[in-house]
Amino acid sequence: MARRLLAILISAIVILTTVAPAFAAPAPKVSLEEAVAAAKTAFTIPPAFTEFSSSFSSYGGRPRWELRWNAPSGSATPGSMNVAVDATTKDILEMHTWQEDREPRAPLPKHSRAEAEKVAREFAKKLQPRFAETRPAPEPDTSPYWGGWVGQYTFVFERVVNGVPFAQNGIRVEVNANTLQVVDYSFNWDYEQEFPAPDKAIAVAKAQAALLGKAAPRLVYFRPSGDGEQERPVLLVYDAPYAGRYGVDALSGEVISLEPYYYPMGKGDLGGGEPQRAASYVKEVPLTPAEQAEVKELAGFLSQEEALAKAQAAVQVPAGFKFESASLNKNWEYPSQRQWTFSWTLAPKDPDTKNGHLNVSVDARTGELVSFSRYIFDPAQQKKEPVVKYSEEQAKKLAAAFIAGLQPERFAACQEEPKEPPVPLPVVKKLPEPRSYSFQWARSVNGIPFPQQGFGVTVDAASGEITSYRMTWADLSFPAPEGLIGQAEANEALLAQSPLTLEYVTVPVPDLRPGADKAPVRLVYRQRGAGDARRFDAKTGVALDWNGNPLRKEKPAAFNDIAGHPAEGDIELLAERQIVTGTPDGKFHPDESSTQAAYLVMLLRATGFQPREQEADGTWYEPYEREARRRGLLKEGETFTAARTLTREQTAVWTVRALNQDRVASLRGIWQVPAKDAAAIKYPGHVALYLGQDLDPDRQELFRPAASLTRAQAAQGIVRFLRLPRS
Repeated sequence: MARRLLAILISAIVILTTVAPAFAAPAPKVSLEEAVAAAKTAFTIPPAFTEFSSSFSSYGGRPRWELRWNAPSGSATPGSMNVAVDATTKDILEMHTWQEDREPRAPLPKHSRAEAEKVAREFAKKLQPRFAETRPAPEPDTSPYWGGWVGQYTFVFERVVNGVPFAQNGIRVEVNANTLQVVDYSFNWDYEQEFPAPDKAIAVAKAQAALLGKAAPRLVYFRPSGDGEQERPVLLVYDAPYAGRYGVDALSGEVISLEPYYYPMGKGDLGGGEPQRAASYVKEVPLTPAEQAEVKELAGFLSQEEALAKAQAAVQVPAGFKFESASLNKNWEYPSQRQWTFSWTLAPKDPDTKNGHLNVSVDARTGELVSFSRYIFDPAQQKKEPVVKYSEEQAKKLAAAFIAGLQPERFAACQEEPKEPPVPLPVVKKLPEPRSYSFQWARSVNGIPFPQQGFGVTVDAASGEITSYRMTWADLSFPAPEGLIGQAEANEALLAQSPLTLEYVTVPVPDLRPGADKAPVRLVYRQRGAGDARRFDAKTGVALDWNGNPLRKEKPAAFNDIAGHPAEGDIELLAERQIVTGTPDGKFHPDESSTQAAYLVMLLRATGFQPREQEADGTWYEPYEREARRRGLLKEGETFTAARTLTREQTAVWTVRALNQDRVASLRGIWQVPAKDAAAIKYPGHVALYLGQDLDPDRQELFRPAASLTRAQAAQGIVRFLRLPRS
């Protein structure tokens, strides 16, 4: 049978090959030679890239040449350049180049973003005349410096039609931040789309009302991400997680889905247990208090055998499944909870037979079923259309009955979570029948949903079996719903944080098949770049992040007392990265002496440290002091007085320690400090490295270890710190 199928397949290939010329695409208007000339006119090919190859492709009726230059294998300077040329218009569609650079790099690049933007603009204008029909895409809000080095700057110029942006078309340019070389370029332009005129667009107020009717913020309880095992208070917030998913058709006022969302299912930790050792290898050793506490806690848990019996009583293990592993772990969401997790597998005999897995978790103290997931893959069934015997409503009743049988009291304190409507995907005319249904019930406290706790269940649409279950529940304190802003104020907060903008977008069409006409362009009001602004304090309306802290949308500080100062450029550079933020009066006070706290904060921010929590007024430096002691910038026994004037020797010591050079700097008897007052220096190794790496912003013949450093000099020193190459 297999040989017969192979013979048929070969015959079909021969037939197709024979008739293929009759259907061959016409020769491209732009020859390979012309494409190479266009690429070499636009870009300088590095001499080391001596190998060349090409390919031709056509997608969506747009033929293109793919050109590749490479350095030979084993070259001293490995690298490549790829260029795509439109085989009809000779436009450069894409370019990407890289060349290995083994030189140490500094966190702060040699060139500013403004310098790179000038290069990007000139390059795009020279290469593509349609640059005149674009505008710079809105850039995200400036974020604090998180460490690392900047290799390139990216600039996006989006297409503008009828005065309205069409962000899906445009030009993208990446510029090397140290050489100002263009290293990446792309041009995407649709010549055939029709754009509806914007003169009949509905008013933005009408669009806002339509959007809020579909995705208004709702009042929920919210548990911020914990800091290790440190629990954070539950908050009352207005949450609008799906607002950015929708847009409003600016001509009809219809609310439409803009993009697909996917929710991958995570897996639990299924690591195997530690192998047992013979008692003869174990010696009596004293336990620390922490170890004793852990031993005491584990003594109250179910044994593996007891927990396994609970798991098997709650979930039936299918025939043929083999026990695989057992593990006792903390619940990563609620570290005070422990769970026994067991896994079974069904190994396939060959690629055409069934295979699957089963994971079951039970509470290590009570034996309650926490979760299970069963999956069986049957290759034969996957090739067939699913036989749906249960409607979604019938499946929901089965799911509810299953939960109620396990946790009647807790389930009674839950409410069903609203389901998001399916997003239209441009794949097939009719979506396949569902193989399963998923349902979520959120815990309800004071009549307010708490979506982070509750139950989730998946039901097989053919058999009605429960194939997965998860319970998330923990004892927490919930604030009373008092002193809250109203729905109207919450709506205003959402729209103020992420205003609706008028744009052209292509929207997926359900009945569009691959290769058919393109999705049409629609004129839409939408929220752009509002990914983080989805959660608001229910008492103040302030936007919050996942840690429950006010969302940072800080603009770089602008100081009115540094104009003409020698350190002006360095201060502005640090302000752009939010390494310096000035004083409460909005000034920088460049010639005042720096305090210990001010410099320590600058130094740690220059390493990328950003506290997760915001401290109360008056203790703004405390998280930095804690981090400095954790990293060893401040040693045990060393005093730190926030308001005390910083000395030059302290500056040298902390800066060298921040470079992880403290061990070498602490070696004795090997240092020669290039300063006439070397004898007065307590930390000669640190000062020698500080001076030797040109980190001193005010170097003189005398080091002056006890002298102070001005705030301007501190900023200049931090810039030197950031410009120091690191391996």
